[in-house]
Amino acid sequence: MLTTLYWFHQLLTRSMLKMCEDYAMDFDVVFNGSKSKRIVNRPRRTHDCDVHFSVGGQDIEIVDNWPHLGHIISKAGDSKLDIARRRRKFIGQANNILCSFGKLDCNTKTRLLKSYCSDFYGCELWDLSDVTVQSLCTSWRCALRRIWKLPYNCHTSILHVLSGSMPLMDVLCKRFYKFLCS
Repeated sequence: MLTTLYWFHQLLTRSMLKMCEDYAMDFDVVFNGSKSKRIVNRPRRTHDCDVHFSVGGQDIEIVDNWPHLGHIISKAGDSKLDIARRRRKFIGQANNILCSFGKLDCNTKTRLLKSYCSDFYGCELWDLSDVTVQSLCTSWRCALRRIWKLPYNCHTSILHVLSGSMPLMDVLCKRFYKFLCS
């Protein structure tokens, strides 16, 4: 059954690519096959086969992950790479705020952190039980501790009360819930 679905998916993909090529021919549009990428998620029980797709006469490259609309889509179908990239970006932004505005008071730096470093667009689609989300939340708490010049072992609840901010996990859950209800 899975093998049949796999082959049906290939047939469907070929027909969609054919429609794109027909559209390009009718409306004098050129598709650049070298800019197209393909991520293959195979069911466990299907055998590997060398299937090639092409558009505009160029083969579409198979990749394990690829950025699309600001998010990293991976072969595994999880969001680990996307969350890890967002975490690295956040750490860089937080460090930039601490270096550039180090002489400002803690409340102002906290407001800057919330305004300029909390652009977690697309977090509504993340698996919030993933361990990489916890590492992002840890980085958020570390940034708050550095802003408020608190020791590493300062309790989290004190940290959030002092800074007047919700825990990042609560913010992410709230965004997920709003997305789910809309």
